[in-house]
Amino acid sequence: MAKLYDRDINRRLIERILESRRFIQVLYGPRQVGKTTAIKQVLKEIDLPSHYASADQPTLRNEVWLEEQWEIGRLKAKENKAAVLVFDEIQKVSDWSEVVKRL
Repeated sequence: MAKLYDRDINRRLIERILESRRFIQVLYGPRQVGKTTAIKQVLKEIDLPSHYASADQPTLRNEVWLEEQWEIGRLKAKENKAAVLVFDEIQKVSDWSEVVKRL
């Protein structure tokens, strides 16, 4: 029997995360369609360590916060040879793309 949340987007996300070549994946779409719910379900489903960070809080929207979260992800990957780092609402961090390129 399929899980209640066994949606196509979840299966697609799992496939992309488990690909042998690791790239940055971007999940975007209209507000309130279930993007955050889908990724949280996927993180529970996969057998990889993960770190979920949301930039939804106004006080967290800066470069230092982004660097700290990135380092947490790097440490998890180093300990386990692979990990998933998720930034939710990253567009709310000023110059996020430049920070990510640098990191």
